[in-house]
Amino acid sequence: MTLKNVCCIELSGSTASVAIAKEIGTFLWKMNDIPTYHPIPADDSVKKICDAIKSSGYDFDAIGIASFGPLNVQLGRIGNTPKTNWKHFPLIESIRKQLNTNVPIVLETDVNAPAYSEYLALNAKEPSSTQATAYLTIGAGVGLGVFADGKPFHGIMHPEFGHIMIRPIENDNFEGTCPFHKNCIEGLISSKALAKRLNINQEHLGEVPNEHRIWDLFYCYVAATAAAAAISYAVDTVVVGGSLITGDGKGFLFDKANAYCTDMVNKYIQAPRILPPAYSKDSGLVGAAAIAFHSDMFVK
Repeated sequence: MTLKNVCCIELSGSTASVAIAKEIGTFLWKMNDIPTYHPIPADDSVKKICDAIKSSGYDFDAIGIASFGPLNVQLGRIGNTPKTNWKHFPLIESIRKQLNTNVPIVLETDVNAPAYSEYLALNAKEPSSTQATAYLTIGAGVGLGVFADGKPFHGIMHPEFGHIMIRPIENDNFEGTCPFHKNCIEGLISSKALAKRLNINQEHLGEVPNEHRIWDLFYCYVAATAAAAAISYAVDTVVVGGSLITGDGKGFLFDKANAYCTDMVNKYIQAPRILPPAYSKDSGLVGAAAIAFHSDMFVK
């Protein structure tokens, strides 16, 4: 069945965004910054999300949700999250009840959904250009989603790839900022980590000159993470999103990361392509649209 419009929801532990899409990447209506933070009860947040959707005035044939995790996509629930107001919350059931709808509702992680939309974009631009795509996001945290063999990767939960341990770059003695693992990749290059390295506030990271050594460390760790993803999940492409690497004037980081990754892999496997996202803006909402338009491929 050809779907006319779909409803898209991007859910984080602090805010939510909602949209109506007529195709992947094209929105008819959008609303951002719906509060979801603690101590607001999850039921109240879902009501505000659904009230916003109703206010759009659009009908839709499916709903896609790109959400923070952990998730139980089979049951349509948030998992054992440290965000206590959302812990074990029956998300799909609550949204279906608030909207009084029987349309398909698809729930995916906020990295698996963009991995799928990026996979589609790459193959639309150049057919069969990727068989297995990873989406790596670097911001307040570091996360990785994988779409391969026609489906998203889940395992018993989903990859917590931001917490892998990467061999430190030579002369990098930074202890890391992760409260669990110190110098895992999230503890080394998240926005919190970079800000601590530079002794500045996170909102000023975009002002750091491109010539600063911090970007040399950054692209090396991005390359190492991409190499680890290729070796672990056999992906041929790693799309890297997040404002740290997709900001104005940061394209040089991709060239450097690709060269360094090729050297690291040393012809053991085919080095993955490290690419900027096709949908650097609204990646979560675009991913939500992608899984809604192709809901038959996902758990629902």
